[in-house]
Amino acid sequence: MHILLLGASGRNGSLILQSALKRGYTVTALVRNPSAFTNTSPNLTLVTGSPTSQPDIETALQSPTPPDAVIVALGHRKAGTSPFASTAPDCPHDLMESSTKVLLNAIKATNLTKQPKLIVNSSQGVGASMASLSAPMRFVLNYSKALRTGLDDHTNVDALVRQSGLPFVLARPCRLTEGPATTVRAWPDDGNGAPGWSAAVSRASVAEWLVDAVEASDFDGKAPVLTN
Repeated sequence: MHILLLGASGRNGSLILQSALKRGYTVTALVRNPSAFTNTSPNLTLVTGSPTSQPDIETALQSPTPPDAVIVALGHRKAGTSPFASTAPDCPHDLMESSTKVLLNAIKATNLTKQPKLIVNSSQGVGASMASLSAPMRFVLNYSKALRTGLDDHTNVDALVRQSGLPFVLARPCRLTEGPATTVRAWPDDGNGAPGWSAAVSRASVAEWLVDAVEASDFDGKAPVLTN
């Protein structure tokens, strides 16, 4: 299996990359700064570029071969370390939406012989899953501009992916932690039944689940809420 990974340098993306290579998959990562990557795996191809550049995405889609799946793990860079920090001044507020539009246009333009599955690292709170958040968290999302910006961007990506006609999985992890990978519980798209305020899932767990979704079809066309 061959994967195109967008967002490989991020906290989630780096774990996705590790998981995919560990399984023997080949991976192409589109990155702005290849010199920052120390992984020398022969299964890893680095393409220099930006996810908002269609020529760069078209190159990545064909280097060295068209992907079976595209995993999107993009996120807004923050101006600080707090989860409530504003988006970095040089990071577009619509980064994820813009990148998704470019990706979909690039897939059409390259006339791939096989349509790749889109696997998106989204977030609980998008779409119908908003109802599964605790009341305090809904309050925070409604009144925190930084969090709302990210959620709105994810929401727009959700719509684009659903309208694309491509096979997809929209993963909606709840509050992320830094623990090891453990068993992931996948709840319905609206999060019905998922734990409330205490719900959490480790980034490593999400990474493993997303790579599982490359070959598994259980959640194709769905947007499950993920918890540990």
